[in-house]
Amino acid sequence: MTVDARPHADGSPDATGTEETTIVQVLAEYDDGRVLCGACGVVSDPATVDVHSIRRLEGESDPSDMSAVLALVCPACGARATAVLRFGPEAGAGDQAVWLDTKDRRASDTLPRDATPAEDDRG
Repeated sequence: MTVDARPHADGSPDATGTEETTIVQVLAEYDDGRVLCGACGVVSDPATVDVHSIRRLEGESDPSDMSAVLALVCPACGARATAVLRFGPEAGAGDQAVWLDTKDRRASDTLPRDATPAEDDRG
């Protein structure tokens, strides 16, 4: 999985897809089992990446669009970032590598374990 949130020089995101493009199709094109930090540009092995929260999602119109957003930390620069991975039958080898090899730090209490900070009900 390659994660890179760098926009164009003018600040706009790359918008080459169409409305018919699904997240599963887009993720399949990036499925290489590595994590690229958008802040420092370092490509990391998933085994060196800490995951602090995971929020599962499923497509309303297509339940096979099973994905999750991971809150993670770059091992090189410490930047906090997010990655979107597929799971279930649509997950590719890169998704599986990231799922299996990242370090599960959800018990660290840095972020809500299985929710976004806005969904956190810990008080």
